[in-house]
Amino acid sequence: MQFFFLRHGETLWNLEKRCQGKTDIALSEKGREEAENFAKKSLHLPIGHIFTSPLKRARTTAEILKKTHPMAGFTALKEFEERGYGYLEGKPSEMMYAFEEEEKRNPTKPIDPSVESLEAINFRLQKGLETAFAKDFSPFIVSHGRLFVSLCEYLEVPHESQIKNLSLYEFKKTLKKWEIRQILFH
Repeated sequence: MQFFFLRHGETLWNLEKRCQGKTDIALSEKGREEAENFAKKSLHLPIGHIFTSPLKRARTTAEILKKTHPMAGFTALKEFEERGYGYLEGKPSEMMYAFEEEEKRNPTKPIDPSVESLEAINFRLQKGLETAFAKDFSPFIVSHGRLFVSLCEYLEVPHESQIKNLSLYEFKKTLKKWEIRQILFH
């Protein structure tokens, strides 16, 4: 089993270091240009079906990629949306990181009800992966940075705490364990 994961292109809130969560922010002009450059370099990738978060920043990135891979299928799945950060959305990202650190230190402490729980994220990730694998043996997922962290934790693979926009990773399952590698374009 394998799949690919691509984080969406840059938004103005990325640039301003603001927590986006499920707030539906569009790509910046630079983000669109970078997504178009990425798409041109992606011709060698085996993309049979693109699955994307329906949020604008991921969906637009996926639509740009689809133009370069016109034969690929295309599906937007709510299961691949970013984590809902409730009251933290629009605030400085540092507040979100502090929240996540506190959540790791005290996993039994109740979280703010406006923030999506890790259990809820794991449930929808599992559902999203099942849907994607039912349609394609090697799905290509376009989604979000914090969802990437949750995905890695769910699959029990080591990961960075923050990935850059348009970072591409390949996930492969071997002997009952998932492995991950970043794919770099030169």
